[in-house]
Amino acid sequence: MPARRLPVFPMWTGVRLVPWLRRLAANGFRVSPSRIPRAAAITAASAVGELLAFIQWATWGRGLAEARIEADPIVILGHWRSGTTLLHELLACDPRLCPPTTAQCACPTHFVLSEQFAHDWLGFLLPERRPMDAIPMGYKRPQEDELALCNLGLPSPWWLVAFPNEPPPDPRYTDLEAVTVSERQRWIRAWTDFLRHIQFEHRGRLVLKNPLHTYRVPLIHSVFPRAEFIQIVRDPYDLVPSCLHFWRSMFDQYGLQRATCQHLEPQVMESVAAMDARLTATWDLVPPSQRLRIRYEDLVADPLGVLEMAYDHFDWPGCAEARIGWEKYLAAQKGYRPNMHAVDEQLQERITQQLGEVLTRYGYPRRPPA
Repeated sequence: MPARRLPVFPMWTGVRLVPWLRRLAANGFRVSPSRIPRAAAITAASAVGELLAFIQWATWGRGLAEARIEADPIVILGHWRSGTTLLHELLACDPRLCPPTTAQCACPTHFVLSEQFAHDWLGFLLPERRPMDAIPMGYKRPQEDELALCNLGLPSPWWLVAFPNEPPPDPRYTDLEAVTVSERQRWIRAWTDFLRHIQFEHRGRLVLKNPLHTYRVPLIHSVFPRAEFIQIVRDPYDLVPSCLHFWRSMFDQYGLQRATCQHLEPQVMESVAAMDARLTATWDLVPPSQRLRIRYEDLVADPLGVLEMAYDHFDWPGCAEARIGWEKYLAAQKGYRPNMHAVDEQLQERITQQLGEVLTRYGYPRRPPA
């Protein structure tokens, strides 16, 4: 008999109740029968979360309202599966830096009240490792802030994870160029409020990782003129199959529908090309001293060297102290091997044809037919 699957903490558990019900309605309540318990658990937890949010505001509302962001953040850019998580985890080893955590992003309206309880008592609800790449998980580990935006009730393309068989959600919120002024201001206010609330009790410069921010460089630069950006790139022949596996794993672990993945490959190809085109068009808006591009392959081969180069480029303090944390993290990961994904001849040829500009731009050689 197959092993019984343990309950898993759904990533949408901390979503605001009314936006959650609206999201369900917008998708016609099309939840696969096997996922109904998951949807019910999210709804129940969301209702409890509204009470916790009220208690948090009643207790710390004034302090949260007065909290300030210490410095313009560091922002990690790059497509999913390009190495953004690895870079985020390594930078989080620096005690001077402050990444949003899984608990904060999962429950953005009440994490000041609940995150320590989640860490102490609810760890069993998280998988020990991420399903797509076996990287360790935990409520205090770094997380991407797009999840927080979803759970705050904002529109986001990331809702695709919950409803993978529906049309891509909220495309205007990919780069926020076509939204109205009021919609844009609402998004900025919700995002920066979330960041301020993190800094209410967690000191250090924020370091954010969010692939969708790769589309949003002009917006982020306008809000945080001194923000610094690190783009990480990866060979598309390795990135695309890894990304296909990533989305399938996410749909299975956190989706409310049994994903058909009918259009998954074209969507991945399009997103790789579109994200790169957008960043290429907007990269020069940021002064050279505030931006840096690295390669995943270099980070894996020489993580300490790449990190020290980044600290030197941005003139960040504390490299020697941060190195202690990097070495500890890397020692804990000793023996870890990333997943290897087969690339058949047809997929390889499609990557060559559709992502040729990306290959050329970052110096990755075209692979000949097998």
